[in-house]
Amino acid sequence: MCYIINMWTFKKGDLIAKLNPKLKNPLKVGIVIYENRDQFSVKWTSFNKKFFMEKEGDIFQELNNIYLLGIDTFQRNDQKNFFGLLSSNYSDGKDEKKAKRHRT
Repeated sequence: MCYIINMWTFKKGDLIAKLNPKLKNPLKVGIVIYENRDQFSVKWTSFNKKFFMEKEGDIFQELNNIYLLGIDTFQRNDQKNFFGLLSSNYSDGKDEKKAKRHRT
């Protein structure tokens, strides 16, 4: 299950997905490896192979691995990105309750 939540709640260790804005299905999945008050960084671990032309040839497979599985940094106040929370790193009850309030 994937929850679309406010980008202010992502924490280091969270498993998130970059979502297709129309279909809401995951395009890429990654782990938040760095976070501060203004931004967070994601190390992408997998991607939707059908969406990113994985079956079009060996060259696309290599290019996808190089360019899609890197590290990206996002500003928390950027509302153009669609991310979903797949698994949370919340360790205490206060943060877990906060995440439930932000789910839509």
